[in-house]
Amino acid sequence: MQILWNHLDHTDWHARLAGRAIGLRQDWAYGQAMTALGATVGRAVVVQNGVELALVQVLQRRGLRVLAQGPVWLTDLTTTQKRQILQRLACHFGATIATPDAGLGGFGMVPFVTPQAYAVWHLGPDPVQLRENMWGKWRNRLTVAERHIRITDLRKPTQLAQLIAAEGAQRQARGYANLPGALAQHWAGEKLVLGWMGKGAVQAGMVFLIHGQSASYFLAWASAQARAAFVHGPMLWHAAQTLRGRGVMDLNLGAIDTQAGAGLARFKLGTGAGVQWAGPTCLVLP
Repeated sequence: MQILWNHLDHTDWHARLAGRAIGLRQDWAYGQAMTALGATVGRAVVVQNGVELALVQVLQRRGLRVLAQGPVWLTDLTTTQKRQILQRLACHFGATIATPDAGLGGFGMVPFVTPQAYAVWHLGPDPVQLRENMWGKWRNRLTVAERHIRITDLRKPTQLAQLIAAEGAQRQARGYANLPGALAQHWAGEKLVLGWMGKGAVQAGMVFLIHGQSASYFLAWASAQARAAFVHGPMLWHAAQTLRGRGVMDLNLGAIDTQAGAGLARFKLGTGAGVQWAGPTCLVLP
């Protein structure tokens, strides 16, 4: 088995991932944006007997390699084979931390963070069925809000910067963690930035990052006025239709916590999204 580091360019990477559902952190644009923010990124292709088995993108620091939402498996492999690939990736000076999309327990995988649940909204059904799949109360609130809410695209860099700053202040006040908001400014792939204007300023907004046939709900902010008007309901519905029109099949609405964040979990699941579990975060032993 060979691990070929930084062997592929942007075109080669995307050619191998075409038509596959991949997580945000395995998209080339994610690595490109994190590099712009000062991170060190490594990309590898795993090969055995001339057959490419997997692609993986990692963040690297001295003595640490972090692998999230991957590897992306390029062929059918057993759980044992997948675990062996992760253990080969861990053969370096330092620790390797991995959070694969599915659990890969067993020898050499030492879990230390429990699995996280995510709300994933499948956008495949036609708009009528997509709306019918919503929770009744969510759909009723959406219908009421649509009567007076008009969602617009935020195309100006200054508007995106304003939204990132507002969400950053909200993050600090509420004490939750997220990827750096500036990642959206450096995102070289497709993205969707939506807003609601009021009193000459952005009163609410959402940012979605597109990666292959999937997209991720990256950040959102709303003023008190926007929250009272359920603005994020029409905004999320508008995003679903727009993303579906761009060929996106699945929208990851982010982590859900039915205890600490019950209200946000209800908002996400009320769309009709399903629950998808990632594997536990593990220390991988070489």
